[in-house]
Amino acid sequence: MASITLRDMHSKSHNSLLDGITFNDYLPINWEVLTALPSEGEQYRYHRANEELLQNLLLRNETVSQEGDEAEVVNGHEQFNRIEARLDLLLSLVTEMMTNNSHLPTQHVVTFGAYGLYVQAEDDVASLENDTLLKIRLYPDPNFPRPLILCARLVDVQAQGFTVNFCPLEESLQDQLDKYIFRQHRRAIALARKK
Repeated sequence: MASITLRDMHSKSHNSLLDGITFNDYLPINWEVLTALPSEGEQYRYHRANEELLQNLLLRNETVSQEGDEAEVVNGHEQFNRIEARLDLLLSLVTEMMTNNSHLPTQHVVTFGAYGLYVQAEDDVASLENDTLLKIRLYPDPNFPRPLILCARLVDVQAQGFTVNFCPLEESLQDQLDKYIFRQHRRAIALARKK
């Protein structure tokens, strides 16, 4: 496990962070200023928890999308793996609900991309400055009381909100995040076409 430093952060400009595939939503999110990046062990735990959450959200979305379609015939092993993944999701959610009695944070309009996000938060940005490190807790599905916890660097602060660049993610987590964002983007396009 390699240590992540400020020098290792993506060097993209704030304009290119949200180029490509993104999605907009109104989601619970909060953030706190960090004086330094978390320890390697803490970053590792964040990455594992984030990867588990994204896998569960992708599995849930896959199940919902297959309900109306004719699902391919899968062998018994694949069915067992899906059932096991659903049980893991259920246990994870029950555990989280039992241990976390707090309310979800305030919802903000966010534009979520693979390498960063924009948060519309007019009242909460006065004390923020460019290059500040933040720990972001974003709840991608308010029905699941589990946040994605992402360390990020502020790259643009304006009166109406701010843009952050995520600290580098492990490859497997980045792949899951890319897949999740793509599916949300595709879903938004499908909903817009129906209107």
